[in-house]
Amino acid sequence: MIKPKPLKTGDKVAVIAPSSASDLKSVKNAEKKIRALGLTPVMFPTCYTNYGHLSATDEERADDVNDAFKDETIKGIICLRGGYGTIRILDLLDYQIIASNPKVFVGFSDITALHTVFNQICKMVTFHGPMAATNFARVKNDKVEFDNYSFENLVKNIFTKEPMGLHSNPNKEALKSLNTGKAQGQLAGGNLTLLTATLGSKYEIDTRGKILFIEEIGEPVYKLDRMLTSLALAGKFHDCAGIILGTFVKCEREKKAYEGGLDLPLEEVVDNTLVKYKKPIIYNFKAGHNFPQPTMALGTKVRIDADMKEVEFLESGTS
Repeated sequence: MIKPKPLKTGDKVAVIAPSSASDLKSVKNAEKKIRALGLTPVMFPTCYTNYGHLSATDEERADDVNDAFKDETIKGIICLRGGYGTIRILDLLDYQIIASNPKVFVGFSDITALHTVFNQICKMVTFHGPMAATNFARVKNDKVEFDNYSFENLVKNIFTKEPMGLHSNPNKEALKSLNTGKAQGQLAGGNLTLLTATLGSKYEIDTRGKILFIEEIGEPVYKLDRMLTSLALAGKFHDCAGIILGTFVKCEREKKAYEGGLDLPLEEVVDNTLVKYKKPIIYNFKAGHNFPQPTMALGTKVRIDADMKEVEFLESGTS
């Protein structure tokens, strides 16, 4: 895997909006957060535009991604926010340009589609972590207040060459596990909706021998069931070495009966769809649409131990 160089204080970092739009206040606050990291933000055009439920047209959003990688003065890229839209630009990206100009690339949620193609097509490590307009920092009276856990995790990942080592949840909350055993492999994955949206396309996730990370937000349990079953039918759980289940924020059972009955509990859906593959599974891993939020280097080697309930990041995402 190609690893980007770590960022340095003062480096120019592109802020792009490859998914949905943000309001002007959020964009201005995002710029302040990037400056507070010691970086120089370069706000790309899609940060300021709006095209229905997207930040801009497919061509404009793809241009921002391509241009950010092409610009030699830009040393890193942090997405403004998620939402929807990255799968619409996958055919418009210049993967040769991207692979030839590896840079720190950070985002999560809808950005999962970009992580997957950059990891698989460009063979480039990327970072599943907080975005410029998300809650890893708050702006009050023009002063940026960072969440310490999220800040320290992000900084160590993108400014240093040190492996993160043994994972520790925010507030030292314990990891939990299903099945037994250990596994090691490249970390891959992200948002469940995006992982299923690309199934059957040339951009679908390849989980062979990998540690598959999954998280989600705002979906009822029966839809989670459908998406997990889709991944199962596509062989993704059979092929992977192990599984890390992140947070499933606001993913609750429907209050009214669906098709004659209430949703199964999420725990039972996981038991039905994942446990039978006898792969080590770590859950209660506090990554996804939650804050504090860890940063993870996708495409790097990770070890999981279901018996010891451990996740260890074995290598850094930069070189």
